[in-house]
Amino acid sequence: MGFLTDFKVDFLALLSFFSLFSLIHAVPAELSHPHQNVRRYDLTVTWETGAPDGFSRKLFKVNGKFPAPLLEFNEGDDAIVSVNNQSPHNISIHYHGIEMFDTPWSDGVPGLTQRLIQPGCAFTYKWKATQHGSYWYHSHSASQLNDGLYGALIIHPKAGTARPYGLVTTNTQSLALIEKAERNRIPLLLGDWRHTESEVEAEISERSHMEHLVFDSLLINGKGKVNCLTPQQQQPLITPGMAFLLSLVPNATLTDKSCLPPEVYSILDPPGGPPVDLSAIPHNLFYECNPTSTTPHVTTIKRPRTENETWVVFDLIGASGLHLNQASIDEINGWVVALDGNYIEPVRANVFLMVHGQRYTILAKFTEAKKYTLRLSSVIDPQILFATAIIDFQIVGKPQSTAPSVPFINERGQNVSAAAIFYDGSVAKPYPPAVVPATVDATYKLTMRIGTSTNEWAFNTTARVEHEAATPLLFSPQPGLQDNHTITVPSEMSWVDYIMQIPSGQPAHPVHIHGRHFHVLGSGSGAFPWSSVAEASQHLPAGTFNLVNPQLRDTYYTPGGEGWLAVRRPSDNEGVWLVHCHIMSHLQGGMSVVIQDGTDGGIFVPPAYRGYQCAPQT
Repeated sequence: MGFLTDFKVDFLALLSFFSLFSLIHAVPAELSHPHQNVRRYDLTVTWETGAPDGFSRKLFKVNGKFPAPLLEFNEGDDAIVSVNNQSPHNISIHYHGIEMFDTPWSDGVPGLTQRLIQPGCAFTYKWKATQHGSYWYHSHSASQLNDGLYGALIIHPKAGTARPYGLVTTNTQSLALIEKAERNRIPLLLGDWRHTESEVEAEISERSHMEHLVFDSLLINGKGKVNCLTPQQQQPLITPGMAFLLSLVPNATLTDKSCLPPEVYSILDPPGGPPVDLSAIPHNLFYECNPTSTTPHVTTIKRPRTENETWVVFDLIGASGLHLNQASIDEINGWVVALDGNYIEPVRANVFLMVHGQRYTILAKFTEAKKYTLRLSSVIDPQILFATAIIDFQIVGKPQSTAPSVPFINERGQNVSAAAIFYDGSVAKPYPPAVVPATVDATYKLTMRIGTSTNEWAFNTTARVEHEAATPLLFSPQPGLQDNHTITVPSEMSWVDYIMQIPSGQPAHPVHIHGRHFHVLGSGSGAFPWSSVAEASQHLPAGTFNLVNPQLRDTYYTPGGEGWLAVRRPSDNEGVWLVHCHIMSHLQGGMSVVIQDGTDGGIFVPPAYRGYQCAPQT
């Protein structure tokens, strides 16, 4: 199963008519700033051989790069992203966290908001950069995230935007340097990597009736290496949860990939489903670890002679398909200043739990010239995986210390320092404060659960099969439809609560909602028998729900085990929006539902999008 550690960290103007020519028209350069705040990118997607961790396999590249190139916008820009698919696979691109106000046809979900971009075809996404902060873009077809089709996206705030840095320091010079650092922010994509192509792995999972919770490495900005541990090296890194799972099978031990053997998962399959077929699993999926030696990713930071202190802004991006990771830079204390692109009151920390799809914007001050190690360590029970990178801080004209940096965490993300400060996601307060209504127009309760096998998952009781080649639902919404896979919110409703219920024995799920961001009201253990947050508030302890300045997110995790998560979301952005677990195997296994926001009067879709057909880029 997708057994994650049961962690308890409570974590545009409507665009005018688009001609078909403009939809498929290529822009001459990867990036240009022609006039009137229009920013264009031309992206060519290819399928090439690469070796991010030293092992060669086919993967996606964008403009010849993995990860895909950084997309940068200014708040208020009209974004135009032209995608030329020169790979042999059908693809689409989703802009994770971008609310797509008045342009739902650019959200990038095949079968829901657009038609697939077939091989040899081109498609142009147009949307308004109404937000600011850290985001990312990735394929939303099958599990192609696991094949490397992703990259970072930054939107710089417009002049006059309220920033929280005055809560860190009141020094005028420091604040000027911090805003300079923000303009030069550094994205760090933190992901996991498998040597088996996602399409092949999905076929094996289907034949074996089993989810494969094994990867080969972790990557930091597309670089990593394969670490093969001996049994002696594995032993101190075995978590209690991992030890328990091993105990279920007599004499079971970790494989040489430091993961649970497939026999453990075979006995955890739900009753009544098809039996697990271990013979369908190639030996090298769980075994045959071959260490590699690679050059780690290096981020170089230089302080010029004209400055007497150095501030850096990092955007940590959770780009994993499965692994939940702790991230930390040795010796460097930071402040979390934004979550999922939204400013918060700064919180001091130096260890950050990277949930799938989430982004943490970290402000850090560097003082000693030195090479610092950035550590990334998986904390899930199925496997021990870790990676490192280098933050090379230099001061012009001064020697650099050669002493090794001192870690806060080990290869399992566990505390090894009295100075470690683990970020508590439950304490975030939006800056400036967010206002949510005291009451809502509707409440929807959804039950996230496993299906008849560990490769079948449901967001609301029954698995939703993806029909990527279908005519997009956005083109013909179904007003009034309410079922296990569809939630229809009428246009007269403005605020809605969603209660995600997790039955006993389930893992924690990172929930991502497309379209509008949502406010996290609270979470808890046990069942949620009440009909609404208002009713539940009469039975649960005071403080269970936060209706005063609750954090604003686009991705958040449910509790593991039996529990629930309550979120409050505005429904003022007409469209058809996907809600899903961001673990790739769970999404592909059916763990998603669709919200139809304000579709009862129909939605105007520009003819160029509604009538889109494959056309090569010229």
